[in-house]
Amino acid sequence: MSIRSSFGKATGLFVLGLVALVLPLSAEAPLVVARARDLRTRLVMDAENYLGVPYVYGGLSTKGIDCSGLVYRVFRDVLGLGVPRTTKTLYDFSEKVNRENLEPGDLVFFNTTGPLAHVGIYAGNDVFIHAASEGPRTGVIKSSLDDAYWSEAFAGGGRLVSPAGYLGLLLGLGGGPLLGADTLGRGFGVAANLSLPLRGVEPGIQIAPSWDVSLGVFRLPLQFSFGIDRHLRFFAGPAWTLGEPRLRVSTGTRIYEAGGGILGSAGLAWAPFEFKMGQGDWRLVGTLDWNRYVAVAGQGADTQSDLAASLRFGLYLESRILI
Repeated sequence: MSIRSSFGKATGLFVLGLVALVLPLSAEAPLVVARARDLRTRLVMDAENYLGVPYVYGGLSTKGIDCSGLVYRVFRDVLGLGVPRTTKTLYDFSEKVNRENLEPGDLVFFNTTGPLAHVGIYAGNDVFIHAASEGPRTGVIKSSLDDAYWSEAFAGGGRLVSPAGYLGLLLGLGGGPLLGADTLGRGFGVAANLSLPLRGVEPGIQIAPSWDVSLGVFRLPLQFSFGIDRHLRFFAGPAWTLGEPRLRVSTGTRIYEAGGGILGSAGLAWAPFEFKMGQGDWRLVGTLDWNRYVAVAGQGADTQSDLAASLRFGLYLESRILI
């Protein structure tokens, strides 16, 4: 092969590379795409593939990458086209979105070392994926928009692809064993929670049917819930009971009446661990709930048994999705 031919091919590749970098600038964001929800899911999943990659200024590979480089690589991997390479040009190119309307796959911009100095990919539930250059953790990590530092530095959101039409609600589905003070295996419960994320808090409603082996009843609570910082949730509301609650005690059987009313049940749920399993995000949730059971008159006082009847613990595996 002649030197002239090699030079010609090298020049051609160089020009094609420049076109790939510059071409999107002539388009107008957001880019209209088919199956926007599926594509946005793929954007987030591809960004997660870079978790743990070290931060390298100007980097564009799994050996090292910077914040705008992560955005560039993810959109090139998923869409097959280049987007602007710097944070400021990404911001100028994108359609502006406020925090309340962010969808997974949108961009989040921050004023850190300077105006519009940092960018990340929004993953949903106030979490974003980014390549951090400083702080307690560096490289490609997940952070929360509710963290004091990122909340104060937040400069706005940007949209590069068409919206998916999310309602902005979080649906949590989970289930697991119930534990009690009187017996280790108290029963089994499931729960469905629908909440609206609002700047660090999540008001919502939930239904949590359960079979209580110790009392021999089926319990159906309908509760109002209030979550704090994604990890802690309080709930309370009325509950309906199928069956006559009976608890075995040392002296025989203690009989209860199921209390109803507005406060028939209450408790809290704590989710200290989150992890990835398959294509879903999962949490391990511990619950402590109180159910109103009143001992039938004429049985005498037995505070310990009454407490055991009303209090129970749960250990749930929960998956949460944005709808």
